[in-house]
Amino acid sequence: MLLPHAERIRTEAMNRTVLAVVADLFFVAKIQGVARAAGVTLHVSAPGSAAEQSAALRPDLILLDLHATADLGAFVARLREGTRAPLVGFYSHVDGETRRLAIAAGVDPVLPRSAFVARLADILTRGAPSTTSPEEEA
Repeated sequence: MLLPHAERIRTEAMNRTVLAVVADLFFVAKIQGVARAAGVTLHVSAPGSAAEQSAALRPDLILLDLHATADLGAFVARLREGTRAPLVGFYSHVDGETRRLAIAAGVDPVLPRSAFVARLADILTRGAPSTTSPEEEA
């Protein structure tokens, strides 16, 4: 039996639609497993169809592999056209340039992949953390 607070969070999560823009199929499987356990409706998109899928789904949250596209700024702009959903980006911790480009493009929060994985259940059930903190820098 869940405590009332935990039950409310799970109920809210079950009503949440999340779009994951991820090219790495192994990582997609990890995200799907956490989403399934959290009761979140997860849709996965390849980068090439992400903007259209986002506009059609109107997700509550978008998870973005920051290495999924070559022109990150233009990609984020197209992705944002059809939605106001928070955009959580994750990147390889050794790639500070991608982090900088993502922040400049308006992705917030931007997390190293390890921090993203560690917080994924919370991100899916409670939403995006409010901002990228200096501790999460590469």
